[in-house]
Amino acid sequence: MDIVSTMIFFIYVVAILMILVYISPILASLVLVLVPVASVVILPAQTIGFFKEQQFSFGGIYIQNLHILLLIWSAIIAVAASTEVISWYLLESEKPRLMVRKPEEPEKPVAQAPLNPVEPQKSLKVKVENVLLKLGKIMSGKKS
Repeated sequence: MDIVSTMIFFIYVVAILMILVYISPILASLVLVLVPVASVVILPAQTIGFFKEQQFSFGGIYIQNLHILLLIWSAIIAVAASTEVISWYLLESEKPRLMVRKPEEPEKPVAQAPLNPVEPQKSLKVKVENVLLKLGKIMSGKKS
């Protein structure tokens, strides 16, 4: 394989994996797809020439850089998807479960807080700010 192609793919994979580990799997998936698409839009002739470059042949089947890119995409998207599923499962299992009281325990009087039946509606600005804050937490990989 050409050393330039190897270096380009190596840098691409390391950058994606660093984003996946340190920032967010969702952002890593976006960068994974957007970098080749942006390179085709910005430098179409050079990028298409790079993707069409043949690396080797195996049993009459020609392997080009595009095939290697698709292999990298499938592997990293599988890692990102499994990371999202595992993190969702772990966050879901951290929620406190409802404790069921045993029937033999005497009921203790519970002081009731004053009910506030009418809460003021949030403005659109506050709702948008809350959504953006939650999105920022998701993209940074923090638990909510």
